[in-house]
Amino acid sequence: MHARAFARLPDARLCGVVSRDRARGEAFAAKHDIPRVYPDHRSLLDDPEVHVICIGLPNDRHERVALDAAAAGKHVICEKPLATNLEQAAGMIDACRSAGVLLALAEQIGYAPNLVRARDMVRQNVLGKIFHVHQIHQHAGPHSAWFWERDHAGGGALMDMGCHSIEAARFVLDYPRPEAVYARLYNRLHPHSELEDHATLVVELEGGIVAVLEPSWALRGGMESRIELLGTEGVLSIDLERAEPDGDWLQDHGYPQQMAHFLDCARSGAKPQTSGENALVQLELCYAAYESAASGRRVELPFRPPGVERAVDLWLRKK
Repeated sequence: MHARAFARLPDARLCGVVSRDRARGEAFAAKHDIPRVYPDHRSLLDDPEVHVICIGLPNDRHERVALDAAAAGKHVICEKPLATNLEQAAGMIDACRSAGVLLALAEQIGYAPNLVRARDMVRQNVLGKIFHVHQIHQHAGPHSAWFWERDHAGGGALMDMGCHSIEAARFVLDYPRPEAVYARLYNRLHPHSELEDHATLVVELEGGIVAVLEPSWALRGGMESRIELLGTEGVLSIDLERAEPDGDWLQDHGYPQQMAHFLDCARSGAKPQTSGENALVQLELCYAAYESAASGRRVELPFRPPGVERAVDLWLRKK
């Protein structure tokens, strides 16, 4: 998706792709008209033609590549979640800030046109004062084996689908601060993994708003993403997976728009909408949700316990 999005931008050029599997890398490069295949990320970072890198690796590998990219003076766009624990994420933010390079989270949901329109309606007070948000983001589970592994993923459906749920709810309200969360986690359909495949979060946001978030890998087939806003003057319900008539899938889901925004920020030095700092808030909320599910209590934020190797450990060690 990211390669296809970049290819649509007239002021961007795909220079290379990294793959440990040469044949797989060459097939990807041929499909997307990419001229070079590198055996590792350091080879790519040595290329003077490369100004921006997009990290689409397993979650536990984000930190090393981002730190090396910052040291090489390259801007960084990183898939969500930013890292598998808060210390890693904070280190990535500090390194990119010190190097004067962009750090952006590849979280496209806030660039989808229908969610942008909903945000604009909230800003225009069309619904009155918003007091409740309900977001569902779910499918049957990821396609790559590493998503199911604690070491590589750092968490299950909450760290995967939950990032989208958190971003959608906060974006549409102009990023209110999370104040507390009560959460329940389950593994009902995927016993081959110790990670959660369904989560329910009740998040208290500043301004007295409550967000109910349901990220899941437990949907039997297909993909579902919906958001509902309740206000004092009206209700708005959006199916985020419903395409426009004769629509453009990439455009409807915000992929080219997010990459265009990131490149503009890299040129101007502006802070991206989905910044590293925003990603840190997202990850901290996941921490608090894991703690809540383990303890059975409401957890207030800020919540930054030290020494957590993987975010999901807050839940797994107390199961």
